[in-house]
Amino acid sequence: MGRLISKFFIYESVAPVKAKSHHFKNMIIGAQQAGMGIEPPSPFDIKNKYLEMEYRDMEAYVNQQREKWKTYGCTIMSDGWTGPTKLSIINFMVYSKGSMVFLKSVGASNYIKDHKYIYDLLKTVIKEVGKENVVQIVTDNGSAFMKAGKQLMKKYNLYWTPCAAHCIDLIFEDIGKRPSVIEVINNARKITNFIYNHGWLLAQMRLYCGGDIVRPGATRFATNYIALDSLLKKRVDLKKLFMSDDWAQHKLSRTKHGRELEQLLFDHAYWDRMTNIVSLYEPLYVVLRLMDSEVVPTMPFVYELMHVMKTNLTRQGAGDWMFKIIQDRWEKTLKHPLHAAGT
Repeated sequence: MGRLISKFFIYESVAPVKAKSHHFKNMIIGAQQAGMGIEPPSPFDIKNKYLEMEYRDMEAYVNQQREKWKTYGCTIMSDGWTGPTKLSIINFMVYSKGSMVFLKSVGASNYIKDHKYIYDLLKTVIKEVGKENVVQIVTDNGSAFMKAGKQLMKKYNLYWTPCAAHCIDLIFEDIGKRPSVIEVINNARKITNFIYNHGWLLAQMRLYCGGDIVRPGATRFATNYIALDSLLKKRVDLKKLFMSDDWAQHKLSRTKHGRELEQLLFDHAYWDRMTNIVSLYEPLYVVLRLMDSEVVPTMPFVYELMHVMKTNLTRQGAGDWMFKIIQDRWEKTLKHPLHAAGT
């Protein structure tokens, strides 16, 4: 039986982790209870009869949640996404008393996403949810969302709250604009790009390091910390590779870029600068992971997390410039009456 089920997963390209799904387990239990002679549903039945049944069940569930919104109030959350082909969508979710409902997705590719468009869009969503039910709206910290959020607070009895995790991500961005940090990140990118652009060297790196290096991203600012930390942990093995006879005898070691890379890898001052940047990024990253957690609501802990982060940065010897960046972001976006009320 186990092999027959596994064949379905393997040959239909179903991820093995889906075997943990409660729907899968219920299907197996239902089949066992039905016994011999059970007929599987046809493709037509699945996409018509049973899909319609699921739709009605989900509709009933959402209506139950709507009743909660009237009693406890709710939070509207928006999350924008733009794909590589510039396809742009904005998703809207509603949260109330521990339950989340996906409300709708809006295609925004053909619109200029200025504050007027965002304001009208959010106003429509508020009307759909019921303005008397909405306690707060959570968006990212883009200028259009910020301006629209502040306008909505004047029109309705609600709070606009910036996404705390996005605020921390913007602190990462601001730190990454400092020339000394840019230099370290760009040199790290040179190292990884050179390795990943040459198949022989990439294979050798994986052999010596026992796996891949996380590469610095172009847009996601927290990935720079993850990439630098990854590179730092593999520096000893990378040095072994570039001290090996295999490297010395390979033609890449005699190229201009190869010699520059080798010089950089054995530059102790560069690794010291990278160590210092990683130690400064780490307290921020810890807070980002906690704020982005789906396990427990983090609003009650925002003030405390920021205090702990600053304490840890002081221990790491962070300069005044870093505290100024954090303070500017805190005052402009993250500091909020709802966060204070939640503590």
